[in-house]
Amino acid sequence: MASVSFIVPVFNKSSYLKTVISSLKKQKGNFMREFIFINDGSTDNSLKILKKETLGLKNSKIINQKNKGSANATNIGINLARMDYLKFLDADDILLSDATQKLVQLLEENPKYILAYGLQRKVPNIDTVDLNEKIPQSSITFLDTPIKLAMRNSMFNPSQFLVRRKICQQTDGCDERVGFSQEYSLTLRLSLLGSFIRLNYPITILPFRAPGQISENKNKQIFRVSKALELFVKDNSNLPLKFKLFAQRRLTARSWRFARNSLNSNILSKWFIYYLIGLLRLPFNILNTCIAANKVYKTKLD
Repeated sequence: MASVSFIVPVFNKSSYLKTVISSLKKQKGNFMREFIFINDGSTDNSLKILKKETLGLKNSKIINQKNKGSANATNIGINLARMDYLKFLDADDILLSDATQKLVQLLEENPKYILAYGLQRKVPNIDTVDLNEKIPQSSITFLDTPIKLAMRNSMFNPSQFLVRRKICQQTDGCDERVGFSQEYSLTLRLSLLGSFIRLNYPITILPFRAPGQISENKNKQIFRVSKALELFVKDNSNLPLKFKLFAQRRLTARSWRFARNSLNSNILSKWFIYYLIGLLRLPFNILNTCIAANKVYKTKLD
């Protein structure tokens, strides 16, 4: 019988937790399960709600720690997990009741693939979602070489994917040098180890954000994924040249776009020079070019 460790990092999500935990309790499927909640120094009522809502929930544990960031909290869960598969869930997202068993089925039927994920849908209020919405027979896409897609941008958020535990633990988890947007560094690391499967139907439900928060979060996400990709190139010196050049192109283009839009830089700036280096795929000092391009963000990186 398959088994799944559900890992939920929590920081100040008291208004969502009851619904989130309810969606976990309603996960269907013939598999063993454990639930690991990591309270990452919440200053609201999250810990109190966690204790109340998990009362009587078999194989559940709550880890309470000082705030160290979502990457660290996620890694705590990865290291504690003992089941075959890891299913992550952000503490303000919910899963349709069939979500986990659909992903488990994909990986059980396709043993050479290490990760399966579904799409997401955003709603104004997660409390009103029908968790029993039937997931129809949907197309699937086999991503045999996912590294380029992973480098291009974040492929999914943590709540969308299921991964084989033993493979995930080989990666050392999320890069804690980038404390947030933890799924991106983990996705990059996993993309070196195997192939992915995409279920082309939304199985994860996310709450809408206020417009100002969306803009702010988007900017922070850009800064963090840029740093994560730079560190990935640094850590993997044996990466094939074509992937190093692709990473350089992504980072220099992103840097130039930011410099042009936020700093009013022009084509005489160094940011444009870096952009040309990336565009022309010049293979000289690739890591140094990536590092230099990322300096456009200055103190905005975590």
